[in-house]
Amino acid sequence: MKKRFLALALTVVLGISSLTGCGGKEEPADSGAKSEAGTETKETPAQTEGTGSGEMVTLNFPNIWVGTDSKAEVFGKMIAGFNEQYKGQYEVKVEEQTDYDAYRDKIRTLISTGAAPDIFTVDSMADLTLFAESGKIMDTTSYVEGNLADRFVESAIDNAKIGGVCYGVPYEMAVVPFMYNQKLMDAAGITELPASFEDFFADCEKLKESGVFPVTQMTNDNAWTSMLWYSYALAACGGADVYEKGLDDEAFVKAAEILKKMFDYTSSDAVGADASVVNGHFFNERAAIYTNGSWILGRIKTEGAEGLYDNLSISPGLSIDGKNGGAYVNSVLAYIVLGKQEDPNKQAAAEAFLEYITDPDRVLELSNSSGAMFAISYDATKITDPLQSEIMEQSKAAPFMIPYFNAAMPTAVANAFPSALESLVLGDVDEQGFVDLLKSAQ
Repeated sequence: MKKRFLALALTVVLGISSLTGCGGKEEPADSGAKSEAGTETKETPAQTEGTGSGEMVTLNFPNIWVGTDSKAEVFGKMIAGFNEQYKGQYEVKVEEQTDYDAYRDKIRTLISTGAAPDIFTVDSMADLTLFAESGKIMDTTSYVEGNLADRFVESAIDNAKIGGVCYGVPYEMAVVPFMYNQKLMDAAGITELPASFEDFFADCEKLKESGVFPVTQMTNDNAWTSMLWYSYALAACGGADVYEKGLDDEAFVKAAEILKKMFDYTSSDAVGADASVVNGHFFNERAAIYTNGSWILGRIKTEGAEGLYDNLSISPGLSIDGKNGGAYVNSVLAYIVLGKQEDPNKQAAAEAFLEYITDPDRVLELSNSSGAMFAISYDATKITDPLQSEIMEQSKAAPFMIPYFNAAMPTAVANAFPSALESLVLGDVDEQGFVDLLKSAQ
């Protein structure tokens, strides 16, 4: 399973980074340019055939891409466009979810106690496998390999299958760079970006002396930012096959040493902090170094201090002891999943929606508006964000890529990470004890 993560990450990044990497597949003849996502009407097989019942088919969609999410505006337009195109035939009703942890819990509860939503997203292969075993989600293999065969980057669907079956369609990718506020780096006398963790901590000392937080960390919720830092420390300490070695490998302890040291260079409110605290420090230029997925670029533009986006520098992973530098952390961030349907009309509606939101032109606009990257084969030369393009080029050149920790580990281990990290930072356990807490959750 873990090898699938690595293969898919590599495939997707290389695929969207070049036109030839997508297999040279042509766009449908009626795929015209759009000024707004979802505004162009396209006839699909499902639309031509109709529902056969004469009644409106309604699909429920608990949706996390709402509110302040960088994809919210354009993805909302896509849903509205679908509803307009299929007016009187199909309708998608969104249930807004703004808390990722609550969203995951909701989906797990629904599937364990009742039926799956008609449409939802899953962010880990572990959860997707669990849901597939429940028998409550749709097998979309024939549809994505038929109607949508030309939509995805090469091998994306094959690498996302479970036992040869596609239960979740890979959609959004998490491609995670390091981001540096160059203005704060310059003020601290740092003339070049670090290439190693040794140089990184030397720069942290300079930044701390200059009066800013070198990095931002958190232990609340899923400890997202700190989990990403741990993932990069694992890449440096363990290399490309670190997850295949398992939690008994010394790389997990060494990476914990690096992560614990980072808490010497973060804000005093890091223990117990959530994403809003971490983002607040970086967005408001109280912290100099940050890591998150490319999708955060859209929020930095709209929520960050004036000029922050223009002052950003991007880099790949750091080496340790001269090894494993230049890596990139990435993985599938969101699979689109369809609930299993007894009503063929609802199945046709769900498949029509999947076809609509994987349209390459619509996804390109979604990517340009948000900074997010996708497993869809769209024209990478039309990416308008220069930093997003730089991330794509750096990831293409990376000597290896690994998934982020939560994507590579069983759900129980990912869930144990925040409390184990807090115990480590507070001194309740040492680095080996931190790893032992993770192992005990398996």
